[in-house]
Amino acid sequence: MKVKVIRAASMREAFAEAHRILGPDALILDSRRRGREFEITVALDPELPPDPANPWRQALSFHGIPAHIASAWADQPPDAAVAGSLSFGKLDFDRPLVIAGPPGAGKTMTTVKLATRFVLAGVRPTVINADQNRAGASAQLAALCRILRAEFIDTASKKGGMRRRPASRRPTLIDLPGMDPFDKSEMDNLRSMVEEVSGVAALVMPAGLDAADSVEIASRFHEAGATALIPTRLDVSRRLGGLVAAAGSVPLQLTEAGTSGRVSDALETVTPAFLVRRLLDAGRVQEPVANAA
Repeated sequence: MKVKVIRAASMREAFAEAHRILGPDALILDSRRRGREFEITVALDPELPPDPANPWRQALSFHGIPAHIASAWADQPPDAAVAGSLSFGKLDFDRPLVIAGPPGAGKTMTTVKLATRFVLAGVRPTVINADQNRAGASAQLAALCRILRAEFIDTASKKGGMRRRPASRRPTLIDLPGMDPFDKSEMDNLRSMVEEVSGVAALVMPAGLDAADSVEIASRFHEAGATALIPTRLDVSRRLGGLVAAAGSVPLQLTEAGTSGRVSDALETVTPAFLVRRLLDAGRVQEPVANAA
């Protein structure tokens, strides 16, 4: 494995330099801020060759799991490999949950699914719409909250706002607009919002993204305060290398996952067994597809 530490004036410049030196397959192992500079540790490793006789190795190759992770996992029992490398946990509802992510990640759907869970459990949540960018976002969320009989607050109204609210036992879900992780001002806004409501932030991110993109996006949101990761679109994402790369490179806890585009289908708890099953099942599906070709 070829490892290199790169420092630059901005995280964007550091990533660009990494790709220039090691190419598009450069793996981000770590990222941090040191004074006025940004530092990232990157690596380039040969890919793990597929092994038709070993379903676990075959799955790692099929999903494009980053080589440094795949090499460490290849000779371990799947559940032990995943549990020993990635962090898993539960969403924190004791404080307002700020639901953040890039545009189109599924933040509003995630918000509604969480609100539905509380209502079915006999708990009336508070849902706050902070997305003033997407046309119809407020009306859509308000209509769903009326059906659920959940409290709805729109930050665009005179009575709404992201101001600090009195402590309450009622779960509070805050749906943010899509944010550009490479726009410093938007990440600063996210950090300020989380602090303003004394909340905790969860990153909602599609599962099928490129591995390098996933790591960069997750790193930026983590630096802005996100501590949990909610992957979405697992129903239409066959390859999960980006998800594994992000969870293995950035200190975010895997919590729940969106596995359906239907509001009535709940989020699923992400555990090592859940992820291993997804990796192995998708890897097996490739055989008839390849044979059909």
